[in-house]
Amino acid sequence: MNQRDRWARGNLETLFKHKDMLFNSKYGRLGLLSYPYWFFYEWLSPLLEFFGFITILLFAFLGILNWEFFFMITLAIFLFSIMISFYAILWDVYSYHQYQKTKDLLILMGLAILEPFIFHPIVVYAAVRGNYKKLFKIKSGWGSQVRKGFAKAS
Repeated sequence: MNQRDRWARGNLETLFKHKDMLFNSKYGRLGLLSYPYWFFYEWLSPLLEFFGFITILLFAFLGILNWEFFFMITLAIFLFSIMISFYAILWDVYSYHQYQKTKDLLILMGLAILEPFIFHPIVVYAAVRGNYKKLFKIKSGWGSQVRKGFAKAS
């Protein structure tokens, strides 16, 4: 989680440093495609997701949440997410022939089903935490990475 926190802080730092690139045709594809992707998808989407979750909790607490719509849209989103993951797994199997055993494929499919419920919320939390630290200037270092090098081949 600390790594994801650092990534979020680094992403925000880079986006602020190069903010003049956003939709700037002078930078070509970098300014028109890559920077907007990083801005809207990698930076903004976890924040929108987090605040959307808080809003849902607030609406439920206030009794104004349309539960039928909530369950239907949530089901559609989760099924879409799982479908995209299945497609990516099957494309990988088709393209690289990496997974020869059916058991391996079934494990990957099972993990794809669990991802929206376990891994994704952790990633969103880490991104929100990293953004919070960066935006509110909370002292947070990059940590120390110990380099071990490569062992000599025998």
